[in-house]
Amino acid sequence: MSEQSWKGFLVGLLVVAVGGGGALAAERAAETPPGPVVLPKGFFVPGPNTVVKRSSEVQAPPAESEVSVKARRGTRVKAGAPSESCGLTKLETTSGAGKTTLVMTVEKSVETEVSADVKVEAKFVSAGVGFSVTRKYGVSDQTRYEVPKGKFGTIEAYPLYDVYPITIYKSGKKAGGGAVMKPSGVCFNQWTE
Repeated sequence: MSEQSWKGFLVGLLVVAVGGGGALAAERAAETPPGPVVLPKGFFVPGPNTVVKRSSEVQAPPAESEVSVKARRGTRVKAGAPSESCGLTKLETTSGAGKTTLVMTVEKSVETEVSADVKVEAKFVSAGVGFSVTRKYGVSDQTRYEVPKGKFGTIEAYPLYDVYPITIYKSGKKAGGGAVMKPSGVCFNQWTE
């Protein structure tokens, strides 16, 4: 068997083993996976002046079982792999003239954010992402920033979120999409002037 044939065989075997059968595999193939995340207003991707510190591990969205696939007559939410984003709600700020070391410790509870282009109940979103979207999550960490003599330094802390793209299905058909932002740490913006 050639290498290419062997790879094709293994991929086919994997589809049958993981897919749980032809009907299930065909139904999954017909779905549109969640697309790239479009961040809602008020969120930004960490930049070069941002120190990102996680308070929790990234949680993968739940895998669908054959039972959940068969129970698609009502509303269902499917989540994609998360990316990181910082929010614009300022948690703390500190500043000072150098030469000095600025130290900031943050311990806050931050709400989960949900953005969707169609109405969907929180229980369906929670089931799709694998965690409660109606509760707050604790974020905490500390940073130190050296400010040179003759400069003025600032640290601002913002929540770090794991952003899960979601696709919303109603009666087995794609109805819309959105994103779920789960608090997962702290973004420290640090700079001197």
